Formats: sequence, structure tokens, C-alpha cells
Amino acid sequence: MGIENSNKISRYYDYFRDKEVVFTKANLNFLRMDPRQIYIKCNGGQWPCIINSTSLQMAKVIVGTSSGAYVEINKKKETPVSLRFCFIDEDGAPIFFFVTCSVGEIKQYQGSNELAVVTLNFTQRPPDDLIVRVGEFVEVNENFNIRKEERIGINKNSMRELGILKEESVIFIANVPRRCILKDVSFGGARVMLLGIPKFLQDKIVQLRLLFSDTNEQVALNGTVVNAVFMEGRKDISIVNIQFNTNEIPMSYKFHINRYITSYQKKIIENQMRNAEAQARAAQEEARKAEEAKAAREKKIAENMAAEKEEEKNAILAKAGIKAGTNGESGEESAAETSAAGENENTSAEADAAAAEGSANEGQSKTESADAGSEAAATGESAGDNAEETKAEAADDKPVLKMSATDEKATAFKQKLDSELDSAIENAEDTGN
Repeated sequence: MGIENSNKISRYYDYFRDKEVVFTKANLNFLRMDPRQIYIKCNGGQWPCIINSTSLQMAKVIVGTSSGAYVEINKKKETPVSLRFCFIDEDGAPIFFFVTCSVGEIKQYQGSNELAVVTLNFTQRPPDDLIVRVGEFVEVNENFNIRKEERIGINKNSMRELGILKEESVIFIANVPRRCILKDVSFGGARVMLLGIPKFLQDKIVQLRLLFSDTNEQVALNGTVVNAVFMEGRKDISIVNIQFNTNEIPMSYKFHINRYITSYQKKIIENQMRNAEAQARAAQEEARKAEEAKAAREKKIAENMAAEKEEEKNAILAKAGIKAGTNGESGEESAAETSAAGENENTSAEADAAAAEGSANEGQSKTESADAGSEAAATGESAGDNAEETKAEAADDKPVLKMSATDEKATAFKQKLDSELDSAIENAEDTGN
């Protein structure tokens, strides 16, 4: 058994297990049940009975009060009972199966003392053959009540699903056969196109006959014309709406309409599922692409940030190297300047001492001349004072600019020469007088 049939059987059992089917002649024919082959089996015996109704959980049978089955059941209701069903397959061969039951209610049939109705409760799930037949029968009737006015347009696909060979058919109006073309059908009616004037067709009692190719059965549908109008652009062709008589609609016709509706629903559901799966796959693909794009973008950003940091690092290192080189050169120059300054200070001190000694010797050698000695002494004292002041200034504030020892010596010598020259000029003037 295929997965589809298993799902169908499970759906029938879950939805319709408590729906009771009454076995009329029409229902027996549609279910293809042989009522003459229905038996009750208990305590090793088997007796025929009439099946009144059944569901997927229980069955009601009619037995004679004088039959062995009724006697055995009345002796002990706890006695296990089996009910044998018999259906006819498409090839005409009988299909037998037993359903284990327990005896429930027993009561008279329509007040008769000769017949009794016995309720048999199924103690286990019935065979699939019974579930399929009863479940399909219940489904057809429920869809008939719920979807009576749902129209099925006649086209190549719908005709194939319905089992209708062609859209041309025959309609009897006042027992007069006329040809017509099917436009659409439903559980409760049909719409046809035929030659005629609408006012002469309105409210007429009609019979529409359809031939189904799968069962090779012609179905007669009795009804009434509820609406008739001219076809657009034509004054000789009418579009006629027919409403069927509800109690006279054959079960075979209901079965064909239900089969189309359920298959159509199934296709719609399958298409919806395929579309949902396709949308889910597309969404997953878009999400995957978005994740890849995001990852690539984040990777690029990280690479750019790393490159920027590397550039900053290189710039800092380069700048630090330049500063280090500059500081080294400045240190060397400062050291050289410091060394030179120290040498200059030592030289200046030695020069000052030598200048002081020279000034004293020169003052002593020229004492013979009073004027020259006085000037020399004054000059020596002045030079000594200048030297001491220069040394004091150099000791107190070294950074202040000062004259070098050589310049001071030259200045003192110049002053000395100037004073000697002035003295010589004065002596010459006095001698001349």
C-alpha cells in the first residue's frame, strides 16, 4: 500500500470514525456491498443477518428473534461476536473480511416481536477495505452538503478528471430530447448552452443525462431551470442554469464531483507546498548570500584597519628614528661646545694672570720717570681692577657675554701706549718752553 493511500485511510478513520451510514438500496449499490453475504458468527456458529447501518466503530444488524444468533447472544452478552462483511470489487469478485465485536444494545425493530436490532461495537480498528469505502462515502456526502454550489468549469482537464468523454450532452425538456453543451457542473446543478428562447425555457422541468467513461454509466439528473438568458451576441442560443432535485441526485454523480474536488484540492495543496519549499529555499539562498557578503565586507574592513594601523606604526617608527638622530647630533654638538667653553675659560684665566704680572714688571722698570711711573701704576691698578672685576663677573654669571683675556690685554696695552704718548707730548712741550 502506497504512502498516499495510507494517509488517506488514516484521515478517513480519524475524521469519520463516528459517522454512521444507513444502508439504503442506493447506498448499497454505491458501496458495492452484497447484503446476502452478511453473517454473524459466534460460539462456532454462523447465521445470516440484515445490516442496517455501520460506522467505523460499530454496526447495527437486524436478526430474527427465533434465529440461532439471537438465542446465543441472549444467553451471554459477553460472548465474542464477529461480523462478516462482503463487498464486490471492480472485477465482480467478492471481498470477505470479519470484524471482531462485542454485543451492545438489543431492542425490537419497529415494535415487532419477530425482529430485533442488535448493536455490535467494534473491539479493534476495522480492515482498510471497510475504512476506505465507508470513509469515502461519508466524505462525498459531507462535501455535497458543504460545497453544493461550487462550480467546475468544463474543459479538457476537468473532463478528464470527471470522466466525461465530451462536452456535448443530451437534455430532456418536457420529455423532448435536445442537444446541449455543458458549460459547468456542481454537486447541486449545471449550466448548459442550447438552442431556444429563454422565456420558453424558464422554470421548465428537465433531465440532464451524463455519460461517465470510467464506469461506463449514464447518469440521469432531474432538476428545474432556474434561470435562462440569451447568449451574448446571439438571439437564438440560450444559457440555462439547472438546479438538481437534491433527493434524487445519484451517488455515482456525487462521487465523480467529489473526486474532482478532492484531487483539485490536493493539487492546490501540493502547489502551495512546492511554492512554500521554493520560497524557503530562496530565502535560505538569500540568507547565505547575505552572510557571505557580510563576511566579505567585514574581512575587507578588517584588512583596511590593519593596513591603516601598519601605516601609523611605520610613520611613528620613522618619526622616532628621525628624532633619535637629531638628539644624537645635538648631544655631540653640546659636548663639543661644553669642552670648548672649558678650554676658553682656562685660557682666559692664564692670560689674566700673565697680564697682571707683565703690568707689574713694566711699572717697576719705568719708575725713573715720575709721571710715567704714576701713570704706569695707575694703569696697572686699573688693569688689575678690571681683571678682578672680569674674573668676578665670570665667576658670578658665566653665561653673560664677556671680553676674552686677549682682548682685555690688548685694551690695557693700548691704554698704556696712549698714556705714554700723552706724557711724551707734554714733556716735549715743556722742554720747548
